[in-house]
Amino acid sequence: MTDFDDSRPLYDADQAAELERLDREKPIPGGEPSCPVCGSRTFRLVEAHPAPRNDESPFRVRLICRNDECQRWHIYNW
Repeated sequence: MTDFDDSRPLYDADQAAELERLDREKPIPGGEPSCPVCGSRTFRLVEAHPAPRNDESPFRVRLICRNDECQRWHIYNW
């Protein structure tokens, strides 16, 4: 998955917070959490943080559901 369309639906706030918590526990390849909506494995994209930044993080993490019918996503600063 290389092309990302940010018009896809976002996770709700509680789902996003839990995904971020789980992802921070295992920030290694293969440690991505499962989608709380459909149960599919998520995909982690690490991106350079675009300017201007609002914090000290040099990059951000985007978690995207791999299921073509779900494809919800969340992004957070590392």
